[in-house]
Amino acid sequence: MYVRWVVRHHKNAAIADTSFYDAYLVESYRDERGAPRQRTICYLGNIRQIGNEFPTIERELFLLRAERILETIGELSEADRAEALAALRQKVPPLNHEEVIWAFTENLRWYRRWWEQHGGGPDDEEMLRIVQEARGRVGPV
Repeated sequence: MYVRWVVRHHKNAAIADTSFYDAYLVESYRDERGAPRQRTICYLGNIRQIGNEFPTIERELFLLRAERILETIGELSEADRAEALAALRQKVPPLNHEEVIWAFTENLRWYRRWWEQHGGGPDDEEMLRIVQEARGRVGPV
């Protein structure tokens, strides 16, 4: 099994330097006459590339969705699943530590703005409690 990438480019490349990458899990086999054939097992998702980069948060979302899809394919062995994920991560690298911190901070900023525009929200102490709860620790701050 392997991952086949189908690349589509933006219709107006002079304006948008954007390409769209579709990932398919494909299996090679031989038909009844012994001729080599390929069969698409499933569609794993798509991601856009702007310039030479896949946008940070889109990389993580793409990899999460593809991993969930792979988990639903019962006939895949763990080794095949791991190999497919490795192939996806080779093309679309997972987030590094700095990118995760940046994304988390930007999400907190977005929530804070939303709460301020819609009538309040948690104070800093409550925010800390929410973060601790997400880590599995609940208790006084």
